[in-house]
Amino acid sequence: MMRYASSTGSGPQTRIDLFGTFVDQGVAGEAFVGKTIPMRTLIRIEGPDRHVIELYFTSPGKGEALATRAVYTRTGP
Repeated sequence: MMRYASSTGSGPQTRIDLFGTFVDQGVAGEAFVGKTIPMRTLIRIEGPDRHVIELYFTSPGKGEALATRAVYTRTGP
């Protein structure tokens, strides 16, 4: 389970930063199983036809690293 929180007005409507933590089950690597890992989800609304969602993890002793990126693009009318 992941839990997120964001401050009201934390950014313009085209960029949303959500911060949270999760208890790792091995996603960040075997060494981090059972540890609480900080995470950040960045949602960028680049236009009416393109949204980008990125998930970042900050494993203990390491800097923030991109875990996943999804690009949603409208292809039809």
